[in-house]
Amino acid sequence: MHSNKYTFLYAVGFTCLVAIVLSVAATSLRPFQEANEAQAKRVAILQSVTDVTPETAEQDYDQYITEVVVTSEGEVVDSVRAFDLDVKKESKKPADERLFPIYIYNNGSRTNYVIPMQGLGLWGPISAYLALDDDLNTVYGVVFDHEKETPGLGAEIKTDAFQNQFKGKKIYDPDGSFASISVLKGSGHDIEEEPHEVDGVSGATMTSNGVTDMFQDELNNYTPYFNKIRS
Repeated sequence: MHSNKYTFLYAVGFTCLVAIVLSVAATSLRPFQEANEAQAKRVAILQSVTDVTPETAEQDYDQYITEVVVTSEGEVVDSVRAFDLDVKKESKKPADERLFPIYIYNNGSRTNYVIPMQGLGLWGPISAYLALDDDLNTVYGVVFDHEKETPGLGAEIKTDAFQNQFKGKKIYDPDGSFASISVLKGSGHDIEEEPHEVDGVSGATMTSNGVTDMFQDELNNYTPYFNKIRS
């Protein structure tokens, strides 16, 4: 029978060995993880404006997307790449210190402005890429994502049925004032003639509210830049 000292040293040595192996594995796999994350980001941006083939997403992104970064006053920042900005980290800064990425899609026949957004659902972060027409008001498309929302409830924000409701909605009133888009509580509402409302998800009030708050908090930050474009 081994002594307590031997058992202790063996346990410590084995734990250190496992830690080293896991550390080496994590370090070696990190480039692949980063590449996959970047690919998923390109696909999501493109999905808000067009059909996407994952195998050609990187080439399509490079061909059709122009990146812009702006300040809260609408000034363009040339020293920072939009793709490299962490929207989640930026959202935690004071508004006047934040930088805001925009992805401009142009396929030769139309132009769309894609806005990334970060918010909070019931169980964790939610995010979206919202594409506007070149009037900088009408929604062309949107792609939502989440980390921990409940399947069949809050997770429904990722379905086509929910996302398609946003097409054609407006983020500004006719007089140009910011109005955003609200997700109503529950489903079954008549929102056909409502430019700033979409049907909610039954049983997912907190997630629906999170989407509403995300739109309200994030979209208006781009108004100064949009006003510069319009003028």
